Amino acid sequence: MALVPEVCRIIEDWIDQYRHDVTDEYGREPLLTTRNGRIDSSTVRHTVYQVTRPCYYSTECPVGREPDGCEATEYKYYHRCPLNVSPHDIRRGSITHFLTEDVSEKVVSDRMNVGQDMLDKHYDKRDEKVKAEQRREYLEDV
Repeated sequence: MALVPEVCRIIEDWIDQYRHDVTDEYGREPLLTTRNGRIDSSTVRHTVYQVTRPCYYSTECPVGREPDGCEATEYKYYHRCPLNVSPHDIRRGSITHFLTEDVSEKVVSDRMNVGQDMLDKHYDKRDEKVKAEQRREYLEDV
């Protein structure tokens, strides 16, 4: 994977400071780890729900809930916040971003490990106006 030097430095710092020295059952060294090995997908999902709640960063709730009485401030109910996002939302947004930036659908499909049909049906959230403008730009000089 090609990364700019700044991102490489950030990852190196992460590894030096936070990564546990573990390997998985295939001898790989995962980036996100616990003392016991690769971080579980449910932990990633839970953390995304936790940190995308507005009250994680502020004491005010945009929907008017009181933090003391809001169930979404409790560990097992983070996912119930009406304003947080799921890991799938982040994946879909990332895919749409790459497509909007004119990365080819084939490259996005390969990189994100999603078939072309699924990409079109479930992940590409560009509106028709954006798609038409991108097609026009491609065909302008032909």
